[in-house]
Amino acid sequence: MTTYTSGERKSIAGGFFDGLATFWRKRWLLRYFIQRQVTRSYKRSYLGISWILLSPLVWVFFLTLIFSDAVGIRVRIVDDHPNLNFGLYLYCGLLPFLAFSEAMNKGMNSIRSSSGLVQKVIFPLELLPFTNAMASMVDKFFGAGALVIAVVLSGMSLHWTALLLPAVIALQVLFILGLTYFMSVFGTYLPDLGEIMRPVIRGMFFLTPIIWTPDRLPESIRWVVDYNPLAYLVNAYREILLFGNPPGGLATLYFTLFSVALFVAGFAFFNRVKWGFADRL
Repeated sequence: MTTYTSGERKSIAGGFFDGLATFWRKRWLLRYFIQRQVTRSYKRSYLGISWILLSPLVWVFFLTLIFSDAVGIRVRIVDDHPNLNFGLYLYCGLLPFLAFSEAMNKGMNSIRSSSGLVQKVIFPLELLPFTNAMASMVDKFFGAGALVIAVVLSGMSLHWTALLLPAVIALQVLFILGLTYFMSVFGTYLPDLGEIMRPVIRGMFFLTPIIWTPDRLPESIRWVVDYNPLAYLVNAYREILLFGNPPGGLATLYFTLFSVALFVAGFAFFNRVKWGFADRL
């Protein structure tokens, strides 16, 4: 294991590749931490880990039921798709947003919540934000599975574009990891960051086309969608699962480059400053 002392600091590139190598060397520890994070919320329930799929199924079922013809609530109508159940449309938007909000919240606390490992044990710190982010994404992966099941049960056609979902999720993982590493650093050095980010996260919910459709946005403020990475994910989920269209090629290229750059920058930044974490706790 690596002892984190200031005398062992490496260059940015050296720290980055050393951190990646740590993932491979400690892959058994990664599996254990991710499994513990995923099962922690369910271990005292009767159905146990089954809730990881049952919970999103129940959620999407009620959203679909509320906005069904049986109940008659027609809060929104999606242009060009007047018969689309708005509950499914809404859930497609909520999935990537919830992954984003959890990454922000868990990332801010990933180092502070493990102060015992940071201060008293020689431990590869880069594993802490990673396991938090991946445990959250495991939940959202099953949420996407629940959405696919709901689409089939609702009588809609499951398009071939659903096969593109794993690729979109892979890009989303890079995006989430980059955010998590940045937030873990900022949350360690700025204890009040949680109070600052709470209204920011809420604001991002309303700036992302989750409860409103992008085509109703005035052209003068179209940039709210064009430059919002969450908007890409929301649109990609909807296009491939509900409408049978692959996500836009240029938008996918931009989001891919942004996600890779965010992960590289976040991971390199984390490995550059992690030596000072113990002094901040």
